[in-house]
Amino acid sequence: MVEKNELLVEYSNKIFDIPIEKIETNELNPRERFVESEEDELIESILSKGILNPIVVFKRKEDGKYVLLDGERRYRACLKLNIKNIPAHVLVREPNPLENLSMMFHIHNIRKEWTDFAISISLKIVIEEMGKDIHNLKTSDIKELKKVTSLSIYKLKKYLKFYEYDDEVIKIFLDSEKKEKPDKGVDPDILGEMHRPIVQIKNLMPKLIAKYSVKKIIQSCIQKKANNVIETNKEFRLFSKALTAAEKGDIRKDVLEEKIEEFIIKPNISPKDVYASTSKVLYQVKDILKHSENLYVDISDLNIKQTSKDELSELKVKLSKLIKLIQEKILR
Repeated sequence: MVEKNELLVEYSNKIFDIPIEKIETNELNPRERFVESEEDELIESILSKGILNPIVVFKRKEDGKYVLLDGERRYRACLKLNIKNIPAHVLVREPNPLENLSMMFHIHNIRKEWTDFAISISLKIVIEEMGKDIHNLKTSDIKELKKVTSLSIYKLKKYLKFYEYDDEVIKIFLDSEKKEKPDKGVDPDILGEMHRPIVQIKNLMPKLIAKYSVKKIIQSCIQKKANNVIETNKEFRLFSKALTAAEKGDIRKDVLEEKIEEFIIKPNISPKDVYASTSKVLYQVKDILKHSENLYVDISDLNIKQTSKDELSELKVKLSKLIKLIQEKILR
């Protein structure tokens, strides 16, 4: 078991001026997108104020080169400015690959510079370095990953879900993240939110998956997100509510399958539409029954003698409206 901070190699407080030609980027750093406008702002800052924060590097025994752990944007800006030396903190020793990744996770998790897929790629490498199988992780493995990466359990599970999709699906999001301006609607959170519905569709509606691949379903979600047919990612959870109802036999599976197919092929159909036309009423009735039972218990337990005139008057008004509505909609 990896203990907390065991993989964090210390660096000297002394700041060294390292010749830029001796510095190399870190091959284990998955970050591929550097926004040009942000680099331009950094260049202006360096020109006016100098390099305020030293980079962090380690010296590679093999060739004496200094490898970046933190500060690639500063390094790239200095290259453009033809600056000869960069101030740097140097680790007291060369880290092994797992220590290298762990330190970058701790640094970049705080600064939020990595994209979702940059994190997921590094997470996969960490798991491989730990000698684990990404598709067969135990609870103890997840806890160990939390210590190594400083990511929460929630985030770890989110990023691990990405690897349950085929490479052709992952490529859509990975290619978008590499662009300075990601493609509209290509939100990695779609993969997390659609994970459960897709598992349910595979189990409940195998013919639908055979006809329309997972890639096709995800592409439909992306298109609708881009066109604001889907406003928030939470809407995808309505699929799971409808599919769960079908699994329990509370609604007709064939009707739901037909509506999900419409969602896939018709550009203006949203998860809300699928839910409203298949299972919304079912859940509304369940909620009303639950609230009715609670209301019955609350009224039965109410001590009228301890109720003020104003409170009693307000109760009568509210309950009269409720009785009228029940008579109009249910008891007519």
